[in-house]
Amino acid sequence: MSYDEVQTLLQMINIDLSDQYARNLFQKCDHSADGRLDHREIEVFCRELLRRPELDAVFIRYSVNGCVLSTQDLRVFLKDQGEDASLTHAQSLILTYELNDIAKKNQFMTPNGFTMYMLSKENCVFNREHERVYQDMKQSLANYFISSSHNTYLTKDQLTGDSSTEPYIRALKHGCRCVELDCWDGDKGEPVIYHGHTLTSKVPFVKVIETINEYAFKASPYPLILSLENHCSMEQQSVMAQQLQSILGNRLLTKPLSGLDSHSLPSPEAWLQVQMLQHCQGTL
Repeated sequence: MSYDEVQTLLQMINIDLSDQYARNLFQKCDHSADGRLDHREIEVFCRELLRRPELDAVFIRYSVNGCVLSTQDLRVFLKDQGEDASLTHAQSLILTYELNDIAKKNQFMTPNGFTMYMLSKENCVFNREHERVYQDMKQSLANYFISSSHNTYLTKDQLTGDSSTEPYIRALKHGCRCVELDCWDGDKGEPVIYHGHTLTSKVPFVKVIETINEYAFKASPYPLILSLENHCSMEQQSVMAQQLQSILGNRLLTKPLSGLDSHSLPSPEAWLQVQMLQHCQGTL
């Protein structure tokens, strides 16, 4: 794979690296110095992406031989962390997280296996009980903090970075409930999204709406706010309205919900799987 192909792969799997870091890592793994990574070099590249120096230091501290963790080494580590330090638990962790079949067969944990374990949900600081909705979701929408994204379309900086649908996918998969769309007139009557008056690239409005429609409720059923910063002409605003209605369909809120107080916002519970528009009129 060439460097450009590796960059494309990283974007496909939502790994955002600076160009300088990615290029340095590519050159480090290009042992043949031919400007391409073969199968083995790609494997090394992927391992390097996973490397966490602070975890390497912990691994070395508990590994008797500095190469692998035996079940006893792992039990000492687990005991120090206040975890279940039984032999059975240590063996189950090796079977679950170790990537090397030989090490797994011999009940050893390699640095890669240790990294996979430490980065797993078992070691997440987030309270697992809060993975389910435990708050009261029947109050007015105005009573909640809303997880929001600014300049959602940008993959890098807001002066020269690329605009893409990928950041919308990433934000929505993380449960974001308000995404931003900066809308401008595009070529051939098709509105585009980008950071106006800069060198950022442009992404078609219709592609972003199609992406939002696909991923809006993958992580959360609660209402999604589309924050439109509208700089478009009336002609292209008509195109936007048509695309919003045709793609989002009846999940797009176009009129007040019946049976609810018109003087206050409904609750998130009342607006399940509804997409709302927050319109901000920009300057042309």
